[in-house]
Amino acid sequence: MKKIYTLALAMMMAGAAWAQRSVTFQVDMTGQTVSANGVHIAGDFQMAAGAASNWDPAATALSQVGATNIYEVTVNIPDGLYQYKFINGNAWGDDEGIPAAAQVSAGLGFDGGNSNRWVQVTGNETLAAVMYGGAAPAGMSAVSMVLDMSLEASIADTVSVAGDFQGWSPGTTLLHDILNDSMYRYIYYIPTTDTMNFKFLNGAAWGSDEGVPSACAVNNNRRLIIANDTVFGPLCYAQCGPCFIPDTFAITVQVDMSAALCDFDPATDSVDIAGPFNGWGATEFFMDDSDGDLIYDITLPNIPGPEFEYKARIRKTGISPNYEGGNNHIIALSSDTTLAVRCFGQASGACSPLPPPADVTFQVDMTNGPSSFVKVFLIGNFTTPSWQGGAIELTASTTQPGVFETTVTQLCPGRIAFKYMIEDGSGNQQEESFASASDTSCLEPSGTGDYNRFIVRTSSNAIVNSAPWEDCATVGIRENEVASLKVYPNPFSGSTTIELPEGNFEVKVYNLTGSLVEHMSNVEGKVEWNAAQLNSGIYIINVSNEAGFTATQKVVLK
Repeated sequence: MKKIYTLALAMMMAGAAWAQRSVTFQVDMTGQTVSANGVHIAGDFQMAAGAASNWDPAATALSQVGATNIYEVTVNIPDGLYQYKFINGNAWGDDEGIPAAAQVSAGLGFDGGNSNRWVQVTGNETLAAVMYGGAAPAGMSAVSMVLDMSLEASIADTVSVAGDFQGWSPGTTLLHDILNDSMYRYIYYIPTTDTMNFKFLNGAAWGSDEGVPSACAVNNNRRLIIANDTVFGPLCYAQCGPCFIPDTFAITVQVDMSAALCDFDPATDSVDIAGPFNGWGATEFFMDDSDGDLIYDITLPNIPGPEFEYKARIRKTGISPNYEGGNNHIIALSSDTTLAVRCFGQASGACSPLPPPADVTFQVDMTNGPSSFVKVFLIGNFTTPSWQGGAIELTASTTQPGVFETTVTQLCPGRIAFKYMIEDGSGNQQEESFASASDTSCLEPSGTGDYNRFIVRTSSNAIVNSAPWEDCATVGIRENEVASLKVYPNPFSGSTTIELPEGNFEVKVYNLTGSLVEHMSNVEGKVEWNAAQLNSGIYIINVSNEAGFTATQKVVLK
């Protein structure tokens, strides 16, 4: 029996050893006169690291790193939350003053105004060399995020943030409830005068991300412009400021699916609704069409104001949901509300009749595209499954160097959203990105902060859509033709000039609901379009010729 106890004790001791983490603390003493008594660190980790007591200003010395101004010490401690501060000497009174952005209190009075630094240890780590008495490393600013989760019905084991500062990777940048008060914290170091775009997640994966209210959203995300050290919060999850309990209302959503029949079979498929209110589909809310008129509706009670965000989705058995295109629908909500019927995939308005199917040729000029590509793909909302799951590989054109193309026969939808994607020799894939595009004439919002290309198809005529990688310019109507469609001025008031490529063209203009508002035949050269009788807004100019080639331009009527 004694041997068993001895073995168990040995295993427990080994387990404790395995739980130890190597943590390196660093401080930058640039601009400081280093004390003859050295640089030290004191905190509540010291006993765990082998010292006789915690908060001993003389027990844990840092060593200079080479000839630099950086001082460091490495300790082995278990996972957990620790508080500490640096000392230029070996006694209290020599300790640093710590800025609000680096404090446990964040300068907000938490924990009685606790002004210590803090770190949550979850693995081996070398902490950044922050400036002595500063919040961040040299040349950087500290962004201290303070997220209030107190209104959430349940809080996941992982609360995280994802943004452009960390590659939009959910579940990898964690916030910690360091005071057990439902205030979750994270400190990030960023170059001063930079900008952060991000959002929080009550979980570790997309679908658990917050819905950022439109009043503080930029492309559905939060945005923070950095000028110096910043305490961002206390900020309520899915709200713009401190937490408040909003009023709740009922909302009825109605979606016309008649223009989606190319991909939607009402006999076998269903329609549901997803948004922050249900974790983007984590809890299913199916819409109803009991009368068979292809208008699906749902009434949701107890939706908190001041706004409601959602998208409708097509649900097929065994296939991921197909979200409608465009931006998320954001509805101001201050009373019980019944939304007007709108077409699936449109912000508002009735559905236009589906045109007959037609062959569509897609061409992309890769001359100025990524040099690493070995394959080019077409992805869009018209494949099954849609987008990446139904990617179509393009082949090199035999007549146009640098151009890759494919023809999709008898394409059904009248409005087509798509983009191109490349694959390198290692199998890594990269989609086109238009987030910084200045010319958005061929683009529509994707709902993710970026854009997709789009085509409006109106007849059974075969068409060709051609463009360079990540550009709205036209590759070519014919090889020997100038292929530039120009509209000027744009935006415009009253009338604008449409300048066509060489040849004879048909010109059609549509509003964003797909309704035809202008039709001109046998047009050559330049033509003036008088839109004085139309409402202000965005319109789509589509030109085509008898060879089936087409070009599209988005214009804004002021």
